[in-house]
Amino acid sequence: MNNNKLLVLNLPAAEQITRRYMCSYVSPESLMPPLELISCAAIARSWHKMDTQLIDAIAQKKTLTETINDIRIFKPKFIVTLSGFECFDEDMDTLKAIKNEFPEIVVVLFGHYATHFAESTLKQSNVDFIILGEPEMVLHDLLSGIQKQDTTEVNGIAYIKDTKLLIQGASGRIKDPNQLPPPAYDLLPVGSFYYEPLLARPYGMIQTMRGCPYQCNYCVKSYGSKLSQLSVDRIIDEMKTWKMLHGVKSIRFIDDTFTINKRRTIELCKAIIDNQMDVEWACLSRTDNLDEELLTWMKKSGCKRIYFGMESGSQRMLNIYKKNVNTAEALQSLLLCRKVGIETAAFFMAGHPEETESDFLETLAFAKAAQLSFASFNPLTPYPGTALFEEVKELIHFNIYPYTNEWKDKSVYVKFDKDKLRFYKGFYLRPSFFLGNIKSFINNFGQLCRFGIDMLRYLFWDKQFVISGLKGANDK
Repeated sequence: MNNNKLLVLNLPAAEQITRRYMCSYVSPESLMPPLELISCAAIARSWHKMDTQLIDAIAQKKTLTETINDIRIFKPKFIVTLSGFECFDEDMDTLKAIKNEFPEIVVVLFGHYATHFAESTLKQSNVDFIILGEPEMVLHDLLSGIQKQDTTEVNGIAYIKDTKLLIQGASGRIKDPNQLPPPAYDLLPVGSFYYEPLLARPYGMIQTMRGCPYQCNYCVKSYGSKLSQLSVDRIIDEMKTWKMLHGVKSIRFIDDTFTINKRRTIELCKAIIDNQMDVEWACLSRTDNLDEELLTWMKKSGCKRIYFGMESGSQRMLNIYKKNVNTAEALQSLLLCRKVGIETAAFFMAGHPEETESDFLETLAFAKAAQLSFASFNPLTPYPGTALFEEVKELIHFNIYPYTNEWKDKSVYVKFDKDKLRFYKGFYLRPSFFLGNIKSFINNFGQLCRFGIDMLRYLFWDKQFVISGLKGANDK
């Protein structure tokens, strides 16, 4: 077997899944490229001169049997992969099957659950190593350690040796992501495999910043609270790479809070204009990060849509979530986006044990008043590693394998289903929604027809149907 081959693998699954370190979710009408995997691929290829390939079994709709056959053909020495959340059981079983088929391949796994439940994950998946936290620099050290046949000095890994669990410290954060090689975008399959509702295709994605300093108690962050960010020049170079390799017409900036640094954001907007990038783009932001000057530059540089993790229109619930957002100010920011000409899409969630009917009604009223372009309504899921999970864990039935993460009180789900139906009927079935989005409807007629059919299907005859583009994992 060629010791110089490494495969990054987006694991096959029964459903179309978007996996990221911080979340994963069934995404029948959208699919994000596996950025973290191709970033690891760049480490292996650029710093270790390894023959590196990607199998994105989700995008390419490969079964486990087909994936195993592709592995057999490539004959890698290493496989690096990422596990999800709700698909954790399936991921563990898939990894075990791969490891049983190829016991000689060194399988390296990372992910939020793998980091927090390293021992259980190692036992259930049979993988060789788990990377704890941010993966790239640890992978670099691990590959070097394996080459030297000594991994005892590698920080940030967990593995089992002679039946004993070894956890070798925390890796620490990558202070300057500019030192990393650009993700191996060329390994991604060519074509419209990746997409997001109502954004132009081909579609690309860039993470310009890692970490989030805000203390929302429900959120799994991208590696921690401390910010690390790419330079504007590096971002422009990556946008050019996406255009050159894949001809992208739209880009999603996947940062937790893209607009947190106003000066940097405006500098990037100006650079996008100066370099004539000619792409539409979208990002995730907070309402307290915006003003008219910033939004104007964003619009000029091609920003089509901003996503907001609003979570609730009730000030009481936002305080419970430690959101540190004022609803009156948030409303003004959302209306300002509409004034500038940028679409707004907000994520709301429900299911907290302290939530009341009044909180729901305030949320629906807020969504209407904000003149949102789109709104989604999703169940609250407390995830291990968050402050919210610690607050409500006595009310949760959680088990890592077989995976369970649900409220003990099943009436929570009955109420949520009723509220979800009320929310979508109240928000989408009103004349002002259609009148306020006529331009978008005309420009995206085909996709919006499908969205509308899906919405009507959900509202009137199939309450279990997943609406196109409105499936979320909390607010990510």
